[in-house]
Amino acid sequence: MFSRNNEHMSSMSSAISWMRFPLIFMIVLLHCYCAIDAHGHLNFFQWVYPFGLLLGETGVPAFFFISGFLFFYSSKAYSQKIQSRVHTLLIPYFFWNGLILLAYVLLWLMGKPMIIMGKSIADYDLVDFLRAFIDRGSWDSGNGVPMLCPYWYIRNLMVICIFSPIIYYGIRYLKWIPVLALFVWWISIPYNGMIASSLLFFSIGAYFSIEQKNPIVGLQKYKIVFLCIWAIAFLIDWAHCFMNVPYALYFHRISMLLNIFLLLMVGSYFGNKQYLGREILDKSAFWIYTVHYPMTIAFGTISAKYLIEAPDWQVFVYYWCIVLCITALCVISYVILHRLCPKVLSFITGNRS
Repeated sequence: MFSRNNEHMSSMSSAISWMRFPLIFMIVLLHCYCAIDAHGHLNFFQWVYPFGLLLGETGVPAFFFISGFLFFYSSKAYSQKIQSRVHTLLIPYFFWNGLILLAYVLLWLMGKPMIIMGKSIADYDLVDFLRAFIDRGSWDSGNGVPMLCPYWYIRNLMVICIFSPIIYYGIRYLKWIPVLALFVWWISIPYNGMIASSLLFFSIGAYFSIEQKNPIVGLQKYKIVFLCIWAIAFLIDWAHCFMNVPYALYFHRISMLLNIFLLLMVGSYFGNKQYLGREILDKSAFWIYTVHYPMTIAFGTISAKYLIEAPDWQVFVYYWCIVLCITALCVISYVILHRLCPKVLSFITGNRS
């Protein structure tokens, strides 16, 4: 049903391959920013915004875009695609969320008052334990997260993949209309809107794949125009950190969308270029995505204690130190585990090592 002619999409394939680690790094940028209490540090917020938020919040939407493109780019049957994602997504999802939940239970047995979403784990029933794998007991308009918070992406992606035939036929017969409707829904939501965001960016990627359109071709053709539009949206978005900008949320979300296409342009240039450590960085991307978040919580606890009275420049330096430190620790731990127990590492990272 989803078989496509893929020859003219080779530049997209190389761009996507290059994008994986930069996008993971952007997610680290976001979570390290979230871990630091920026209250009372206005200059820090202004300085870090282009990295921690504008780029940081681009990471997950870009992964949905890539997932949508690749899902329909493949010539495999629908059942084969779902089976593949059981290994690459569902098994790591249950393993890591189960591991964290087990750690909570063990800490509770040791006498620690483990509270999850306002409820002690001692009072959990079967439904609570099941919801711990889904939204930790808080639906929050679809913005609830599982035990390992960043894995909400995997949760949403699995659900979307299951219902992907609806997206396929919607785009196949209505072309860009479903994508436009999802865009209007997403940009009008005044809160996170994880469901709308997931559906939109997956569908944008799906549109290019189903319609066999390579966005890089158009981006290269109108490169100057696109870069000017991107720069204007970026500057207006950043300007809201310094002054009152009407409709700032809309400019922020448009900037996030444009960032994805900018990354495709950059990826089309660097996609076939090799550099020192690229193979390790590419292969360790999922591991970094999985294990970086607990580290950001630990560093955030330290920052809450010592950075309250610190000048903004020190907070900014600390931010970049923890970003680089966490990324380095993740890569080093990946290399060590890959050498000591490659089969185990492959299993818990969805056969990506």
